[in-house]
Amino acid sequence: MTHLVHERLGDILVPTAGPEFEPLNWPKAGAYPLFPYHNRLLGAAFMHDGRRYEVLPHPALQTDAQHGPAHRRAWQVASLDADRIEVVLDYRADPDWPFDFRARQRFVLTDDRLDIELSMANTGKASMPGGLGWHPYFAADLGRPASCDAGRTWPPGDAGIPDGTRSEARGTKILPNEAHTLFLSDWGAATVVTNGGIEATLRAGPGLRHLVAHRTADYVCLEPVSHVAGAFGFPFHGENSGLFVLRAGEQRSASFTFSFRAD
Repeated sequence: MTHLVHERLGDILVPTAGPEFEPLNWPKAGAYPLFPYHNRLLGAAFMHDGRRYEVLPHPALQTDAQHGPAHRRAWQVASLDADRIEVVLDYRADPDWPFDFRARQRFVLTDDRLDIELSMANTGKASMPGGLGWHPYFAADLGRPASCDAGRTWPPGDAGIPDGTRSEARGTKILPNEAHTLFLSDWGAATVVTNGGIEATLRAGPGLRHLVAHRTADYVCLEPVSHVAGAFGFPFHGENSGLFVLRAGEQRSASFTFSFRAD
């Protein structure tokens, strides 16, 4: 998604500057899908079913992969109407990810709401681990209020992302008005007020109980995701990490609501 605009109050998401960009250097704008994992995959490798798999590291990270390869591939329009669109990606195993899958994004737009459904099906012959999520960049600077009702937070380990050793109870809904990255769980709603005064609220579906809140001087990212960042490296993939395994032919879906209120 390159733009999301309110007809009177302007940009909800940071607008993408142009129609073309380097896929490995997605601009800090718009929103993109996160399949089959999000955030960093440490060492660009993981264990599954007793076997070690390696993927290509992200050039900017040198040794780690990041955010999965789905947003760097061409998606196809499966259906289109005035108020809705469904796009699909039939992914074939390659050096970026060693399993076949089909990913779907379905968007339904009304006057004050965007409903989004994400799904991933294992189209290969062997089981595969994974997850899904969505990565928006809200047009909100550091002076704009933001909050999330998440009940737990996962402190980062030495690598800067959770290592699975613990999560902690969270006692506030406020997100700091300073640069930060927080790894949150057990949330129902997250809200940010854009620079144009639009109150944008994400409401979680049952398959997206984790959220990454990332803030800089130029934008706020509120990323609904199925699993904790770093879960591939947790012991036994981590209890309550949200990472799932799809058997051959199995599908997993999750949805969330994205509502807007303008004063």
